[in-house]
Amino acid sequence: MISLNLNAVKENQETSARIAAAIAAFEARGGQFHYAPGFYGKPKPTARSQIVDPSTVLKRRRNKPTANERRLFRELAEAL
Repeated sequence: MISLNLNAVKENQETSARIAAAIAAFEARGGQFHYAPGFYGKPKPTARSQIVDPSTVLKRRRNKPTANERRLFRELAEAL
């Protein structure tokens, strides 16, 4: 990390030294590191509500009438 803030640099040096000491102690106890392949996770899709807002339902496009319905509407209009 590049930082012009000297306090942050000193804090990072202390943290790095502490981690390096912990790694050295782990190896001194006979610990071994095993390198595993990387994990490439797939993000979960955004959560969708199970409840449908009634105002949304009213704004949806209606289905177009079928040929039979158009014929029926035409016959009803002529009967009037």
